[in-house]
Order: sequence, then C-alpha cells, then structure tokens
Amino acid sequence: MSDAFPLLYRRPRLLALAVFLLCLLLSALVVWNLEENYRHNQRADIENIAQNHAFLLRDSLRQVLTLNYSMATLVRLSKGNTQAFDAVAAELLPYFDSVSHISLSPNGIIRQVYPLAGNEKSIGFNQLSDSLQNLEAVRARDSGQMTLTGPVSLVQGGTGVIARLPIFLHEAGESHFWGFANVTIRLSRLLKTANIQQLNSQDIAYKLWRINPIDQTPEAIAVHAPAYLRNTVDKSFDVPNGTWVLTMAPVGGWVNGWRLASEIFLALVISGLLGYQTYLVLKLQRRKINLQSAVQEQTREVMEARAQLQATLDAIPDLLFEVSADGVIHNFHTHRPELLLLDPEDFLGKQVDGLMPKEVTAIIHDAMREASEKGFSNGKYYGLDLPGGRREFELSTACKAVSPEVQKHFVMISRDITERRQAEEELRVAATAFEAREGMMITDPAGVILRVNKAFTEITGYSANEVIGNNPRLLNSGHHEPEFYADMWRIITTDGSWKGEIWNRRRSGEIYPEWLTITAVKNSQGETTHYVSTLTDITERKENEARINNLAFFDPLTQLPNRRLLQDRLEHAIAASTRKQTLGALLFIDLDDFKTLNDNRGHHIGDLLLVAVANRLRMAVRAQDTVARLGGDEFLVVLEDLTPNHDQAAAIAQQIAETILESLNEAYNLEGQDYFSTPSIGISLFGDRLVHIDELLKQADQAMYHAKAEGRNTCRFFDPEMQAHTAQRFALQHEIREALIQHQFQLFYQPQVDYTGAVIGAEALIRWFHPQRGMVSPLEFIPIAEESGLILQLGNWIVEEACHQLVRWSQHPATRELVISINVSARQFQQAQFVMQLLTALQRTGANPHCLKLELTESMLVQNPQDIIAKMDELKNHGIKFSLDDFGTGYSSLAYLKRLPINELKIDKSFVNDVLVDSNDAAIARMIIRLAQSMELRVIAEGVETKAQRDWLEAQGCLHYQGYYFGKPVAAAEFGNSP
Repeated sequence: MSDAFPLLYRRPRLLALAVFLLCLLLSALVVWNLEENYRHNQRADIENIAQNHAFLLRDSLRQVLTLNYSMATLVRLSKGNTQAFDAVAAELLPYFDSVSHISLSPNGIIRQVYPLAGNEKSIGFNQLSDSLQNLEAVRARDSGQMTLTGPVSLVQGGTGVIARLPIFLHEAGESHFWGFANVTIRLSRLLKTANIQQLNSQDIAYKLWRINPIDQTPEAIAVHAPAYLRNTVDKSFDVPNGTWVLTMAPVGGWVNGWRLASEIFLALVISGLLGYQTYLVLKLQRRKINLQSAVQEQTREVMEARAQLQATLDAIPDLLFEVSADGVIHNFHTHRPELLLLDPEDFLGKQVDGLMPKEVTAIIHDAMREASEKGFSNGKYYGLDLPGGRREFELSTACKAVSPEVQKHFVMISRDITERRQAEEELRVAATAFEAREGMMITDPAGVILRVNKAFTEITGYSANEVIGNNPRLLNSGHHEPEFYADMWRIITTDGSWKGEIWNRRRSGEIYPEWLTITAVKNSQGETTHYVSTLTDITERKENEARINNLAFFDPLTQLPNRRLLQDRLEHAIAASTRKQTLGALLFIDLDDFKTLNDNRGHHIGDLLLVAVANRLRMAVRAQDTVARLGGDEFLVVLEDLTPNHDQAAAIAQQIAETILESLNEAYNLEGQDYFSTPSIGISLFGDRLVHIDELLKQADQAMYHAKAEGRNTCRFFDPEMQAHTAQRFALQHEIREALIQHQFQLFYQPQVDYTGAVIGAEALIRWFHPQRGMVSPLEFIPIAEESGLILQLGNWIVEEACHQLVRWSQHPATRELVISINVSARQFQQAQFVMQLLTALQRTGANPHCLKLELTESMLVQNPQDIIAKMDELKNHGIKFSLDDFGTGYSSLAYLKRLPINELKIDKSFVNDVLVDSNDAAIARMIIRLAQSMELRVIAEGVETKAQRDWLEAQGCLHYQGYYFGKPVAAAEFGNSP
C-alpha cells in the first residue's frame, strides 16, 4: 500500500492542499454557473422589455402613418382640390397625440398646414430643394413609396420625424406627381406613447437609432445613459424605407459585485475546512498503513518462496512421482491428468505392484534398482492402454538423498513419447514415399537444394551431385517474367503453398512444361524450416490439350478463331479496355452476294474465297487485333487498345475498316479465274460503358445491316449512346405516366421562416416513391418530363395537391396563415390556359389564393415578357403572390424586372453556400438584398445550413430563410413536427 499510495502517508499536507484546490475549483464552477444563470435571466428580462417597447413604437408609428394615407386619399378623390383639408385634419388630428401637425406640399412646397398656429414658418418650405431633406424627398417621389425621415430639427422648434407620402394623380390615362402628404411627429410625444421614459426609473440604459438610407450611417433618435450600453440587447422593427433599432442594457451592468464577492468568500471558507479535515484524517491513516506494511512484507517473502517451488514443479511437463523403496507411491505432480491410469485417490499410499501391469512394474523395479546403485536411471520404455488410446512412455529415475536411518525414496519422471514414436514412423514412411514417380526437391529456407530423388534426375537430366548446394534458379527457362516468381513466393509466404504450371529447362537446354507444387514446412513456432517441391512433366498432356484446343476454338477451314474463342478474346478485350480506360472496336464483316458464288460455282470455290478473305483480313489488321470467323461468310475483327478519346478511336476504327474494304475489293484468283467480292462492315465501339458481349455483337450486326442498306461495300457505326438514351427516355416517360396513375408522387414541404424563427410558409417539393427503385431524384425525372411534355400533367397535379393542402391547413389556427410556394416550369406558365386552370383549381378546392405563391425562374422571363407580365398581373389581382427563384444565377434585366409584379426575390443557394468564405458570393448576395430593399420587395435566402450563414444574412438585411438549418423537406403529416 505504501508503494501504491505514497502521498497517503508521506505527504498529508500536499494531499490536503490538493483537496483544498479541488474544492476551490468545484466552488468556482458553482459560482460561475450561478452567475451565468443570473446573467441569462437578467438578459431574458431585458430582451422582453426591449421587445415590448419596440412593438409599442412600431404600432404607434403605424397608427400615425395612417394619417398620410387618409390625406393622400383626400387629394386623389378631390383630384388635387384641397379645400377640405383643414376640416378633415381637424377631425382626425385629436386621435393622434404624438402628431405635431399635418401638411400638404404640392410639387414639394408646403402650402397647407394644420394646425397653422405655431407652424407658420413651414409655409413655403420646398422639400425637394432643401439641402437637408431633398435627398429623401426626391427618393420618396421617385419610388412612389412612403418615407420616414428623422430625427430632424423642426422649424417650429424641437425634434421630430417626418412621414412623407408621394401623391400621384391619374388623368387621361397617365399618372403624374402631385406632391406630398406630410405628417410631423414629435419624438418626445412618440416616446411617451411607447412608455420609453419608464426605462429611466428601471435603471435601463437605451438608445433608439436607425441607419440613414442615404449615406448608410447610424443616426441616434433617442438616448439615455449611453455610457452603460455594453453587451447590449438589440430589437429592430421595420419602418417605411428602413429599420429602427432599440438597444438596451442595465445601468448597473450585467454583474452584481456584492453577490459575487459573498459567493467567493463562502467558497474559500468551505474549501479551507474540507482541506483541514483531510489533513487530520490522513495523519491517522498514516499510522495504520505503517503497521500493515510490516505485516505485508513478511507475508510476501513467504509467498515468494512458495511460488518459486511451485513454478519449478509447473515447468516440468511430464508425470512426476515419489516412490519409496518398497514400491509405495507417496506423492505425484502433473499437468496432464489424462495420462494417469487411475485417479490419485486410488493410487496414493498404495504399492505399484497392484496398480500397474506386470511388465510395467518389472520395468519400474529395474529402474529403482539401477538408480539405487548409480544414483539415476534412464532409457526405460513402457506402454499403457489409457481411455484415450495407447500411449508410449520413457521412464527416468533418481534416488532421493535421505539419512541412513530413513528408507530410500525415488523420484520418477514419466515422459509421454507417443507423438515422437509416431513422427519416427511417419519419417520412415516419408523416406519411402520420397522415391516416388514424381520428382521431388527439398531446399532450406534460403533456397539451397538439400536433396532430390531419382524421378527428379530423370525429368531434369541433372544428377543429385550437380544440383545439391545450388539454387533451383538453374532450372529457369526465361519463359516467365520476374513478377511471376514474385507473385508465386508471395502466395507461398501467405498461404504456405503454391501449385501451378511452370516452364523449366532441362540439362540439355530443352524447355518443357511441368506441374509444380511447393509447400513450406514449418516448426511449432511457425518458422519455415524447409521447402518441399514436387514436379511432374506434363509435356505430353500439353500437346494433347493443344490438339483438342485447336479443334474446339479454331475454324477448321480458315484456321481463324471460331465463335467460342472469339467470345473469350472479346471478354478479355472488354476487360482490358475498362482497366486501361481505352476504347476498342468490333467490326462485323459480311461478304456481299456470297450465296451467288456458291450457287453458280459450287461450295468448293466458296471455301477458297473464304480462305483468301481470312488471309487478307490477317494482313489488314494490327498484330494485337483478333480476326475470327463467325460462320458462313461472316467475319469479326476485334480491335484493342485504340485510344481513350472517343472521336480518335472512331477515326482509327474507320481507317482500319477502309483498309479492309480496299484489300477485299481486289480481285481473287480462284482456280485460274478472277472473282470480285465486296464486304459490308458494321462497327461498334466498346470500353466506355458496360455492355454484354451478345449486345455488342447485336450492335455491330445492326451497323452491318445499316451498311448494306446504304448500298453495300461500305462501313457504318452503331451509336450506343443514342440508343441507350432513347430507350431510357421512353422507359422513364412510361414510368412517369404510370406513377401519375398509381399515385406514386407526393409533395414534401420545406419550412420558410422569418428572422425570429417563426414558420411563415413552405416550399412544395415533389418526391417520387417508385415501388422498385425507391425514391427517384427530381433531377432524374423532371428533365424527362420537361422534354416529353409530361411536365404539364405533373404541374397540374402539383397545383391541385398544393391547393388541397392549403384547405387542410386553413382548418387549424397554427397553419391558417401559412403560404405554400410552388415551382412553375416555363412550359407550364406559357400555356394559354394556365391562368384559367390555376383559378379553376383554386375555386374548385376552395383554397385561399392569398396563401399561394408561384416561384418563377429568371430564364423563363426572358421570352415573351409582355405575355408573362399580363398573366402575372391577372393572377396577382386575385391575390396570388410571385417569387423570383434562383435570382442572380441567370439572365437578369432590370429594365423589365421593375415592371414585373413580383413580391419576393429568392437568393440562390449557390451564393449562400460560400457566402462566408467567398467574397464574390458575399457581394452578389449583398447586392440582391440591397436591390430588393430599394424595390421594396421581400428577400428570402434558400440553402441556409448553418447559424453563421443565417446571422450574416440577417446582418445584411435578409430576414427570411429556407434551408436544412431550419428543417428538411418532409411530408405534410410531419410538417408540424419538423425542426
């Protein structure tokens, strides 16, 4: 124990200090957590206060701004006549405490003010030419939207903000600028309405500010105790042409110093008490340990002596007995009880004579007599029939030294030698088998030949004296590459043996084939001690195989490979092309009008022509190419290892085909008469795709018939890509039609959220659940649907399903206001009946058109923009919204973009993915946001996958998002449970 825990009794003060420090660390963690909880709760309270006051300010401003719309409506209805202004203003103004006065400024010059008293200085003020206000006034006039300017110093005195709404009158079909309707709001009254002053009594520092839309500089609107605005809570809300931000922080800061000091003092006291208590306990434990150590040391010495004796006995693997001179067994030891003839309780204390067979007891007494005379005895052998079978033993005996007065005792070791006797027997059998008919060779681990048999000498021609001491390399024929032998020895090292055909050289220099088996001989430690090789001369067998192979794989007439061998060569060529990533070609050659020659001059002349054609084909192709006869007058040529480039491979194949055409077009002299024959050649390339041999033959055959159809004596290519593409396209079209009938499509919904995380809608995304293939990607079937026109049926189904989902959501308060966005293809939107079909679907299902949004891409807006704008205007009049999808990835023309009645720009996910690492993507995303703000459009970013991306977008003014960070596309039933 003293070795395992030295500090427990040697350094109690050190351990007590460690306990003190550990307690102090734990106390610090507790204090830290308490402070963190306090700060978290305090921050949550400040956030709630900021949220409430921000909402009060926003609602107060919205109520006040309705005055502007009322004045604008008055001017429009009176067509510019403002005689009723004072009366209407007097009627409305009492309801708005924060409004200082209302004014009208035709052409930007203030002409009417209510109340006039105290505001006479503003009469005649030109808002469009004033150096301080003209920029925002001009911006309001050009955009046609209300602006909120401030804070500004009022000519009447004090500080306020001015809500300015441009008024346009329509006359003779044209619209012209009339002037502004202005509402002047005193900041002090506005802040009072929002109860901002009560923050002073709550010891909360605050700052109300905005970003000036003209020069993008921050402007303070109202400030209290700015020195304490550190680590603030910010709440923003939208106002016309910008955003106001309310910033708050506690005046006393986020840390309570007195509470923190008391907690630290308490932690120090508790840690000190625990450390001192530890010191006292260890002092007592130290005395106890010293006593135990002394006892343990004495016990260890006794156990070590006993263990030494036991280890000596355990190291003896044999049976060990102690027998007295009268033959009584006194003791025994063994690890192999299966070698005992009887159980120990049946032989201990009994004489050997009654337990063992007579022949065994005679051997034991003889060994005891010899040991008594010489001190030891060995070389005595006996056998016993045990339950596990017959076992052989070797007996060694030693006389135990005792005093003369005590009877002699003998220690006997009986060793089991059964396996050794069997090994000796097997060695005798192996020596006989070594001189068998097969050649045999034994080498050491280094490959030095130790022994060979007579059959080895007969096969190789080398005598034993010539090879012993040499390396088997003297038999090397040079027929195999070094890689062959390296692979052979790798297998021997891994598996322990190798067998196969090999070409060797006899002493005479003759190269011959042999069947060779090499086996590694290993000892009990797994180390290789020898290699045993057996070899058989298979020259005669190879000759027979060659004759059979020629009959099985070659055409008897032309001696070209037949169909069977061609298939093997073609498989090899395809595999080699795939491995080397090069292309090959298959040429299908058919002789034109060959039947006419056979019918007119007989089959004998036809055979002569076929032999001549075969010879010319051999000469026309390269050495590595294969020429085969398929049957009749059909020949095949396999061109290997052309080039990785498809066009170059086709050019090489065509050049070889033209060489064949030129060669076969020359005259044939058949038994003294000239004969002309032309071929038709079909070509199919392989290696760039997986194709079955039968299919490749079929393709070349089709190309050959195409050549015959083109007038014969020519060559034509087969186009596999066109055929595969066409077959796949038609198969997928059929499956799409079946999927519509079998209801295999389903709409998934991906949530769209605002900057608070609240779900405001979802994008409907189609999914295809194929019964055999599982889920099929839209990237695979949408292009086919576009090409085949099935996108119209698919689009109508999406519209119908989305409308039904809107109806289902409208029945629940939580989803009643959600907007569904659906993607509309260019082909679908360009239909003349599209508007009528969409409105009919809304009417039939009862869906709310204000909750439906159509997502259009930039590319579809380029063609026929007038027709698109007309359709969009008609749909928008019914409440349907529009979003411009993938904005920035295609062709964007601001000239007509401003004419489109769109509600939203959608930032493509290709920009969002790298917005934090790619300055170009960040600049494009920032530009889209600024463009949307200037056009007063909502902007939403898709593909948001991280919080960092979301925070960057919010900082740039994008307040709506879609992406995996907020939720993946899910079925409608799971939509409410998506993260």
